[in-house]
Amino acid sequence: MICKKISIQTENSSSDAYLETYILEDFLDENPEWKRPLVLICPGGAYAMTSNREAEPVALQFNAMGYHAAVLRYSCAPAVYPAALHETALSVKYLRDHEQQWHIDPEKILIMGFSAGGHLAASYGVFWQEPHMAEAAGCTSEYLRPQGLILCYPVISSDEKIAHTESIRNLLGDSYEALKAKMSLENQVTGKVPKTFIWHTFEDATVPFWNSFRFVQALGEKKIPVEYHLYPQGIHGLSLATESVAHQDKSTVEEGCQSWMPLLKSWLMRNYGL
Repeated sequence: MICKKISIQTENSSSDAYLETYILEDFLDENPEWKRPLVLICPGGAYAMTSNREAEPVALQFNAMGYHAAVLRYSCAPAVYPAALHETALSVKYLRDHEQQWHIDPEKILIMGFSAGGHLAASYGVFWQEPHMAEAAGCTSEYLRPQGLILCYPVISSDEKIAHTESIRNLLGDSYEALKAKMSLENQVTGKVPKTFIWHTFEDATVPFWNSFRFVQALGEKKIPVEYHLYPQGIHGLSLATESVAHQDKSTVEEGCQSWMPLLKSWLMRNYGL
């Protein structure tokens, strides 16, 4: 496996923003032209930090199914929008630049996010074609096109009736009032958003499921294929919902939600294969 830590820096980035790779090598010794899909993972953390529980343990799940993975430790507060979004663009460019060396299928690069990282992933899905993204990454917009989104209990809306306001305020800083409407991503969906897999829990009291529900509704209105799973039980921040990534009090162990990863794997294989 190729495990590298690559500094990812753009204007206003935190000094510690970096991309960590989990790139599979040719363990089959059969096909010199083999290529595999890649999932770029954005952990959650309210745009204040990035969670370890939603980083390497998730990347290894994709490796186990034969996918490459990478984790973006994006800039958080006091860094503000669009630093993390531009870092995502730079990460996609870096991975595409290395597609031949690392056997990455350039037509199968997906962006995944948890909670606030879900907001970042969804932001990339709706804003990837905006001129400032290509300008920040130093490439064409088409080079930045994502082929899929995977959103896990994502922050989506800035509507204060359902928003996780802490995340949006951390993201925007002093520009909160000026930009909060733009950060309500359910209102930014166009036909250029890729197919999407989403899961959430009805009991999530931190980021209410209405966030993901509104995004699903917007995707449906634009006729973008989406698979949505809403579990009746489970608190916010479950990650894999297993013992292996549990909080000490075991509150994030939720057997009923552990099916999300097998369901995701099925969706990936149907849509992207190997």
